[in-house]
Amino acid sequence: MRNSPLLILAALVCLAPPGMLHAAAAPVALPKPAASPTPSPAISALSRLSGPAFDVAFMRELIPIHEEAVEIAMAATLHADHTELLRWNQVMIDRKSAQVRQKLAWLQEAGAAPGRRNVSVVTESVKRMRGLRGAALERAYLSLIAAHLEQSTALARLAATKADRQELRSMAQAIVAVEVREVARLRAWQRAWYP
Repeated sequence: MRNSPLLILAALVCLAPPGMLHAAAAPVALPKPAASPTPSPAISALSRLSGPAFDVAFMRELIPIHEEAVEIAMAATLHADHTELLRWNQVMIDRKSAQVRQKLAWLQEAGAAPGRRNVSVVTESVKRMRGLRGAALERAYLSLIAAHLEQSTALARLAATKADRQELRSMAQAIVAVEVREVARLRAWQRAWYP
């Protein structure tokens, strides 16, 4: 009796029409799971918040990201070669510095402290930029700063719809609009200068 499933299978094989055995033996393509990006822990945490609590948490999350981008850009500006990249750096530094000042003012209005800060902090990324020169610096910098902008864009996309404060929603929408274009520009420079 223990072999009865095997006997049933053998009987089905014997009784099957001639062309059916080959069809059954053909490998079946299983659907592949769709690749879904792992959500950022910060975005997951922010998604659960709303109202003024969201605004404060979002600003606390984005301020150190912007400050680190400024520090990285300042380090890269010292030893980069391409004039257009140097000009772009200055515009980005000015824009992000202004955004940080504005967010700090809004946090103060809300009676909240900014949390972690990266102004004048030598993170690993800043240290790396300070150790490179010329083409090696630009190769590393273009990739690093594009990823940085993508990170702040992902956070800003969420705030563009969730922020309680209208001015913060507007700032988030501007961040998304500008930084999506800037990432495309940085990637284009990377392809053109360092294929």
